[in-house]
Amino acid sequence: MPEDGERVDPAVVVIARMHYEHRMTHQEIADQLGLTRVKVTRTLAQARELGVVEITIRGDAEPFAELAVDLGARFGLDGVWISPSFARPDRAAESLAVTGGAALTRVLADASLVAVGLSSVLAAVVHHLTRTPVTPPERPISFVPMAGGWGGWLQWPNPAELPARLTAVFGGRALAFPAPLLATDAELAGRIAAMPEVREALATAAAADTAVFGVGGLNWATYALRSSMTDAERVAVTARHAVGDTSARFFDAVGEPVDSTMDRRVIGLTLAQMRAIPRRLVVASGPHKLVALRATLATGLATHLCTDHDTAVALLADR
Repeated sequence: MPEDGERVDPAVVVIARMHYEHRMTHQEIADQLGLTRVKVTRTLAQARELGVVEITIRGDAEPFAELAVDLGARFGLDGVWISPSFARPDRAAESLAVTGGAALTRVLADASLVAVGLSSVLAAVVHHLTRTPVTPPERPISFVPMAGGWGGWLQWPNPAELPARLTAVFGGRALAFPAPLLATDAELAGRIAAMPEVREALATAAAADTAVFGVGGLNWATYALRSSMTDAERVAVTARHAVGDTSARFFDAVGEPVDSTMDRRVIGLTLAQMRAIPRRLVVASGPHKLVALRATLATGLATHLCTDHDTAVALLADR
């Protein structure tokens, strides 16, 4: 249902009732209300987006089940969810968020302590879940960021926000991470990480039974932390053959961490600590992330994957 205080145009409700309760076609509604068919179609889409209409699908079958089985077998994954692919970026992002919500709900069913990574894709998944509430797990669940956050005007999802948003969906509690994601230098990063409250947050994240995170490709034009890196650091990670990152930890094509002054400034879990978490869901798709995602899967950084159809096919095509 719409959020408290959110006003919905009565016409949206009327058109939804005519279609879903009276089983009228888009054209029949348009004719009776003096609207265009396109207007009716857009209004029905708005009704679903606003929560005026909630559609429940009963059954466990997922799209592209055979492809998911093949991908899981190829990379030794415990679970794979695949969304349809779309040429339009907004439709592709929305579809991945829907499928990611299903994957996250399934993976968190047995979780008790969840480490949450920095990811705009994961933020979209959580936003979708806030619009489509799920049944909270029967046992308590806790969320903690994998790394620190940042201040100032927000242009990208902050690592500290996602655990709080997840508790709004799944219940439980969220642990604050009282530190920046990046210190100005390695020495300061060490001092901050040694602070009792930061040390506790890092230890808690490392002890998680489940991790959820995204993977970024090496595209400086869209990289969330590009303004926090020096020119020398960008040159260094490129020269050391980085192919992508997760939560500011860069890795190469064989999954090894890329050493740089940037890496030594990060206040968060290392790649080795992430791999030590028993259950690890990665949500990522797109040709610009293909090399990074392939390295993520081939080196065992993920145990569960949510991606789209075209990316799945491309991952299987690489022999």
